[in-house]
Amino acid sequence: MTIRVGVVGLKHGMASIVEVVRNPKFRLVSVCSRSREDYEYLRGAEIAQPLDSVTFTASRESLIAEARRHCDFGDVAFFDDYDRFLAEGGVDAVILAVPVNLNARYGMKALKAGKHVLASKPFAIDVDEAAELYHAVRAARGAFVLNFEFRYSPLFVAIRRELDADRIGQVRLMSWNMFRMPFRPSYRRRAVSGGPFIAEICHWVDIFRFVEGRGRFLRAASFGGLDVLKDMQDFADHAASIVEYDSGAVGSINFTYFTDYPEHNVFAFVGDKGKIAGNTDGAGVYSLYRDGRREPDVVRLDPTTNHQGHLGFDRSHAYFADVIEDGLRVNEAEAEAGLESTLATVALDMAMTEGRTVTREEIVSSTELY
Repeated sequence: MTIRVGVVGLKHGMASIVEVVRNPKFRLVSVCSRSREDYEYLRGAEIAQPLDSVTFTASRESLIAEARRHCDFGDVAFFDDYDRFLAEGGVDAVILAVPVNLNARYGMKALKAGKHVLASKPFAIDVDEAAELYHAVRAARGAFVLNFEFRYSPLFVAIRRELDADRIGQVRLMSWNMFRMPFRPSYRRRAVSGGPFIAEICHWVDIFRFVEGRGRFLRAASFGGLDVLKDMQDFADHAASIVEYDSGAVGSINFTYFTDYPEHNVFAFVGDKGKIAGNTDGAGVYSLYRDGRREPDVVRLDPTTNHQGHLGFDRSHAYFADVIEDGLRVNEAEAEAGLESTLATVALDMAMTEGRTVTREEIVSSTELY
């Protein structure tokens, strides 16, 4: 079985194109973008000046070169209209790499057209949109996978095994500290990016749910501001946040956009028997403290054999192929993960904006979710 794939968006989507042309289960048959320029680069046009890098995996120039090593793109069709792409692109599966405010709308259109969908995060930019997509995903015949890639990475697959083996007992406390550079210029406005919680903190909220057992958030609080970057963007450049879950676990997330140093993501998960602490640099590393021992077991993933940058980005695309090939029904679980991430991040954003604790009940009361 060969899965005919179309990729929508050729900025961040260039990394997805590389994953498609590398995978023998996929065949890239069409692409869709508002601009034809990147398509012509794939077909061999000269790149006259450095391209804006919009991925954490590699420069777009190197991604284009890597894609061309696997495909000559002579038979790959180009569309600049998404509706025509869905109607005429000849695809079984759609990979979305579009601005965050288009994720849900484009995902619903593809599902309605009978396509399988790999959607970028976030699931949606507000609760009403999330509710609509939630129901659309659950009702769809085509498969839907939300690309929260970190949960597919060898790092977090290994950590999940430690948790399943009861190495640290019941998880009670989680923390994630993110330190990185400012958003690129085109994303420094809330109307475009959705702001830090919707656009990025959704990753770590998803990891918290992945670690603590896929529970539901109960309350959220957040404190921060725009104190360093000031007129460079219109949303907070740092914040400290807390999320409480119905399992009894509590998670804290701290972020800044003005400290682009090593150990960009530092995390810890504390259980009643031990703890796991690590970071995502390279392919990731973690220390496991258990059985009352002072010295940890250290597990370091090999960066020469495992994906770096957006950890798990390669594995999530491979998983998407497996889901389609094996006819797996994952939509209900994916819809739940996306919805929970949206509810929690909307609550965190509201909590910081309004300076108060926000509950689950007030977030879901405005729409029919279940």
